[in-house]
Amino acid sequence: MSSVQNVVLFQDNPLPLVLGGEISPINVAYQTYGTLNTDKSNIVLICHALTGDAQPYFSDKEKNGWWQNFMGDGLALDTSRYFFICSNVLGGCKGTTGPASVNPKTGKPYGSQFPNITVQDIVHVQKALLDHLGITHLKAVIGGSFGGMQATQWGIEYPDFVDNIVNLCSSLFFSAEAIGFNHVMRQAVINDPNFNGGDYYEGAPPEQGLSIARMLGMLTYRTDVQLAKAFGRATKSEGDFWGDYFQVESYLTYQGKKFLERFDANSYLHLLRALDMYDPSLGYSDIQTALSRIKAHYTLISVTTDQLFKSTDLHKTKQLLEQSNVSLVFHEFLSVYGHDAFLVDYDGFDKWICEGLAGKN
Repeated sequence: MSSVQNVVLFQDNPLPLVLGGEISPINVAYQTYGTLNTDKSNIVLICHALTGDAQPYFSDKEKNGWWQNFMGDGLALDTSRYFFICSNVLGGCKGTTGPASVNPKTGKPYGSQFPNITVQDIVHVQKALLDHLGITHLKAVIGGSFGGMQATQWGIEYPDFVDNIVNLCSSLFFSAEAIGFNHVMRQAVINDPNFNGGDYYEGAPPEQGLSIARMLGMLTYRTDVQLAKAFGRATKSEGDFWGDYFQVESYLTYQGKKFLERFDANSYLHLLRALDMYDPSLGYSDIQTALSRIKAHYTLISVTTDQLFKSTDLHKTKQLLEQSNVSLVFHEFLSVYGHDAFLVDYDGFDKWICEGLAGKN
């Protein structure tokens, strides 16, 4: 396993963005795991979820990566079998160029000047990284949630580059309800007195708005069953009547404050909007034309209790993929963890991830 590495791309030729404009240069933070085999046929690209980073796993057991329990020798993400690459997404705040990065034109953080980005732009940067590393083919691309959208786009953009796609808990389109949740979260940030139109880096950040946004987000990642089991209607012994009176309120407050330690508000806004805007047919005549480009074996896994990417949306995705003659395997199961199952429910995903990476039916 390597430590996080950084490479600067698009220095001479800026990246043209799907929604207009361009950006240059782009620093990309990435990490690799496992051993590359002699014919380079065991490379798997990991696409992280909304607030993830380039470090799904730490060998130091004192630390926890976001896929810590899934990765290792003999596990679902088998480092004795595959060579994994994971990079922080464009627009993020964990080493890859994003709104908090220095704009070379001004010498100050991009802030409000950071351009609008799409999943397609994120995938283009990932492809540029692989080109830089001399990688010409992928055994698989795997991702959950926002990462699942990226994995799908890989199959569309670069059909001859990837053998297998594994999409965990992600549909082809974000639902109206999910966009509504994101809208409320964005408004919480934008209306924070410290937001300053996105140019807050020389002052106090919009922490109150970002923590509120994260609290709402957490409710979409969990299930009512899980929250009832963990907290029920239990109250705090010295709770604030208008604040953390119930234990579940205290939990959400904690999650909101914890999020402030690791994420930037502008990155959150841009990545949420990229999630909303994802449309596989962008640049093509229709959705079937776009999906029919996929040559990879496609594994789609749904969790029936997912409150963000709901089962009905995953079934619509299944239908569209089948209508486009994609080689598809679909799995669905019940998990108390809801949307977050793809991060924590190892027993539920283990077998299907292994089969999906290998390209088995």
